[in-house]
Amino acid sequence: TSDFNVGSTLKLTQDTISVGKSSGTSQGSNSIAVGVSAGLSQTTNCVAIGGLAGQSQTNAGVAVGYRAGQTTQGIYAVAVGLTAGNTNQSQDAISIGRSAGQTTQGANSVAVGLNAGNSGQLASAVAIGNGAGQNTQGANSVAIGLTSGATNQSTNSVAIGTSAGNNTQSGGAVAVGNGAGQTTQGTNATAVGVGAGTTSQGGNCVAIGGTAG
Repeated sequence: TSDFNVGSTLKLTQDTISVGKSSGTSQGSNSIAVGVSAGLSQTTNCVAIGGLAGQSQTNAGVAVGYRAGQTTQGIYAVAVGLTAGNTNQSQDAISIGRSAGQTTQGANSVAVGLNAGNSGQLASAVAIGNGAGQNTQGANSVAIGLTSGATNQSTNSVAIGTSAGNNTQSGGAVAVGNGAGQTTQGTNATAVGVGAGTTSQGGNCVAIGGTAG
C-alpha cells in the first residue's frame, strides 16, 4: 500500500516502476523505466526499456533498446532498436530497427529497417528497408526498398525498389523498380522499370521500361 525503494536501483510506487541504477529519476504516473539511467525524465504513460533509453520522454512515448529515444522523444513516439529515435524524435514518429530514425525524425514519420530514416527524416516521410531514406528525406516522401531514397530524397517524391531514387531524387519525382531513378532524378520526373532513368533523368521526363531513358 506504499512505496518500495532499494537505494537508486529499484523503485516501486502505486503507479510507477523503475528498475536499474538511476532509472526513473523523475517519472509521471503510469510510467515504466527499466535499465541503467533509463527514463530519467518521463511524463505520464511512458515506457523506457534499455540502458539510457527514453531519458527525456513526453506523454506515452515508448523507447525499447539501448539509447533508444534517448534525448527529447515526442508525445506518442515509438522507438525500438539500438539507438533508434535517439535524438529529437518528434510527435507520433515511429522508428524500428538499429539506428532507424536516429537523429531528428519529423512528426508522423515512419522509419523501419537498419539505418532507415537515420538522419533528417522530415514530417510524414516513410522509409522502409535497410538504408532507405537514410540521409535527409524530405517531407511526405516515400522510400521502400534497400537503400531506396537513401540520400537527399526531396519533398513528395516516391522511390520503390532496391536503390530506387538512391541519390538526389528531386521533388515530386517517382522511381519504381530496382535502380530506377537511381542518381540525380529531376523534378516531377517518372521512371518505371528496372534501371529506368538510372542516371540524370531531367525534370518532367518519363521513362517506362527496363533501362528506358
